[in-house]
Amino acid sequence: MKLQTKITGVFSLVLVLLFLVLAWMVFGNVRSTLHDQMGSSAMDLAVTVASMEGVQEALGTGTNQAWVQEQVESFRSQTRYQYIIVMDMEGIQYSYPYEAGLGKKYRNGGEERVLRFGEAYVSADDNALIAAIRAFAPVRHEGRQVGAVLVGLLTKQVYEENRGNRQKLEAILLLGLVAGIGISGFLAYNIKKSIYGLEPKEIALLLGQRDLILASLSRGIVAVDRQGKVILMNGMAKRTFGAEDAIGLPVENLHREFGRALLEAMEAEGKAGQREIALGMGRILLCSYCPMADPKGGLTGVVASFENLTDAKRLAEELTGYKNMVQALRAQNHEFLNRLHTIGGLVQLEEYEEVMDYILRVSEDVENVSEILSKRIRESHVAALLLAKYHKVTEAKISLQIHPESRLERIPDGISADGVCSILGNLLDNAQEALEGTSNPWIRVLVEEGREALEIRVDNNGPPIPPDLGDRIFEAGATTRGGERGMGMKIVKDLVDRAGGRIDWENPSGGGVRWSVDLPWESCWSGRCMDG
Repeated sequence: MKLQTKITGVFSLVLVLLFLVLAWMVFGNVRSTLHDQMGSSAMDLAVTVASMEGVQEALGTGTNQAWVQEQVESFRSQTRYQYIIVMDMEGIQYSYPYEAGLGKKYRNGGEERVLRFGEAYVSADDNALIAAIRAFAPVRHEGRQVGAVLVGLLTKQVYEENRGNRQKLEAILLLGLVAGIGISGFLAYNIKKSIYGLEPKEIALLLGQRDLILASLSRGIVAVDRQGKVILMNGMAKRTFGAEDAIGLPVENLHREFGRALLEAMEAEGKAGQREIALGMGRILLCSYCPMADPKGGLTGVVASFENLTDAKRLAEELTGYKNMVQALRAQNHEFLNRLHTIGGLVQLEEYEEVMDYILRVSEDVENVSEILSKRIRESHVAALLLAKYHKVTEAKISLQIHPESRLERIPDGISADGVCSILGNLLDNAQEALEGTSNPWIRVLVEEGREALEIRVDNNGPPIPPDLGDRIFEAGATTRGGERGMGMKIVKDLVDRAGGRIDWENPSGGGVRWSVDLPWESCWSGRCMDG
């Protein structure tokens, strides 16, 4: 069966079902509306008859029954109602469409509420002979109920009166159905035309050709199913991850962090997002991922596309290094001016020996820091950061000591120089804030190239961290100082985890806090990360 025939048949079936349901709802609504209108109209007439003084007086005195029959029947003959019955409290009929029913008790039922409780209401009379809508209204005379009025309208007559409208409605629905079927055929033709008259087999062939085109893109593309297994990789993705035949394998086999990002997106109900991923060897990817859904909206997997940001990241790191250098120069200039002011004051006070001691002491401190940073910290970004932090901390009257055995000549594969600066900068800022109000505050920094990892140690003599805080200190918003803080350690923790490293803290027996960070030299390539 051709595609156009299938589409026309399915749409026609849907339209027929839709119009059947619509007709059922419309006619049901019309019937309900007619019943409501009939009831309201009958109630209006019943209340009108019940308010006639002659009727009230006749029922109240038990006389003039003939007058009631004559007046009510004369009134009824000018309406479309089949019967108007006036009865007393015993149900004795004072008016009836046929004289044979006068003086007899009303026996069709439904009058108990109006006679016993004086209620006005509408009820349906459905029996084997007739179907009618009835309205009951009480009749009162001199403040007491003396009877009731019953007005009845046959539903069959109302339907006959509205047959013309019903036929018009049926014609409109039928025309709508015919028009819908015609439109579905036209739509099927347009769909077939929009896909250039292709059949499903031909479309499958085109999809295969599209895959060939995707394989030649410079942007990598990877798709995974609900189980986290790779179902598609283009050529760039294969070259990036060095995996020629990864279809059907867990995505984490390509790269641990890349696979984790896609699985997290799956767990988050496939919300789209972006993430930077460090592959090692200085390579950085900007990965964008979004959900794949079936026609019913169910999540079937996640597709990720990525581009290499290595060159752009390298340029950004150079700019960050320049920024750190500028900050260091500004801090150094500010500190230099403060020291000049101090020397000038001592000279004015003729404290020449104190001037010499001060100059020697400052020169020694600066020479020590400069020698360590210039000779042992060869990574310019980290050296510039430490110099800037040194002057900033010194200006805050805190002693910053960089361990003379510190050494840094290269950056681990799993992290960039900017990442190392972020870790070190956040640890130093955290230590400086912790030392507020501490007497003789000091910070000690050690950056050492270990055999298996880059080791960073930051000690301070500030207040210890509460032991019950535990690993919660790495959560966003966690802080020991209150306020809207607590993001720095979360950033550090994310960077360390991304590099496959480890971060710990402890409260030494001598007081203060020690932070330890180990960043392995080997990258997290293909999910192989060192544990320590």
